[in-house]
Amino acid sequence: MVSTNMSIQDIENPIERFLAFIDEREGIRVRRSSGKPWPWTQNEILQTYRFTNIHREDDAVSKHYQLSIRMRYGAGPLILPATVLYRWFNRPTTCNHFFNQPDLYDRKSLFEKYLESNDLGILLHCLNTIPTPHVTGSFIITGKPGYTKGEGVLRYFHEWCQTHQWREVWSQWIGNTPMLWEVDDWVSSEGLGSFMRAQIVADLKYVHFMQQAEDWWSWAASGPGSRRGLNIVLDRPMDMPWNEREWLIQLIKLNQHVTYRLEEMGIGRLHNQDLQNCLCEFSKFTKVARGVGRPRQIFRHGGV
Repeated sequence: MVSTNMSIQDIENPIERFLAFIDEREGIRVRRSSGKPWPWTQNEILQTYRFTNIHREDDAVSKHYQLSIRMRYGAGPLILPATVLYRWFNRPTTCNHFFNQPDLYDRKSLFEKYLESNDLGILLHCLNTIPTPHVTGSFIITGKPGYTKGEGVLRYFHEWCQTHQWREVWSQWIGNTPMLWEVDDWVSSEGLGSFMRAQIVADLKYVHFMQQAEDWWSWAASGPGSRRGLNIVLDRPMDMPWNEREWLIQLIKLNQHVTYRLEEMGIGRLHNQDLQNCLCEFSKFTKVARGVGRPRQIFRHGGV
């Protein structure tokens, strides 16, 4: 791994700088999980601000999702709307109430009771008992206009359940694994933007039969951060616009270029959704290094 004394931001070659960032961020995770004391890096930017892990599956909220949703519902059809609801809030404290507090008598969660009854009031009543904030502050989430953020999200989710034949579609997918881009397209709904859809796909792709998707390694959707990040790595102006198709072509080329280095580092190949996430985090790192911005969240020793 890159020495913790190395100044990543001083590496001239942008691809080498990107790889050093990946290596050091993974090094932080490894040193922390092995019980070494803080600080887990000497890089001041990585010490100060919160950056997500190299593998999305290692992040705290993703681990909570895995325990709350994936391990509970496996490859059953309920995992589809459960994932949509979880990521639309993306806040473990809220999702605990929906998924992890089963009724003492029938052991069913409020989420399961909602699906059985189609009564949104079950979830709305629960939401009103939970202290705010109800949704994540890590990225922008839009609720249905005219309501509080949490209620607006629930109303959008309720509409999603009414307009998507999720049981039938899930049964079809089990019999014939879809492409990830097809899942992304099908999940689409009012209030559920491209970033959120990609988060849902990133969760569902680890269901065992979904791992057979032909584009499992290659598919990804860009966001503002990963577009900036790819510009930086390719030594282009940071805010130079991208066509989505060309962005994905260049992302695939970048992955092919860096995989052998990642394997040498002991990190291994990244699928393109993780790689685009690394680009997004690298763009945040670069903005701090250049003095033109900073991440929204400060790194806290108790966080991830």
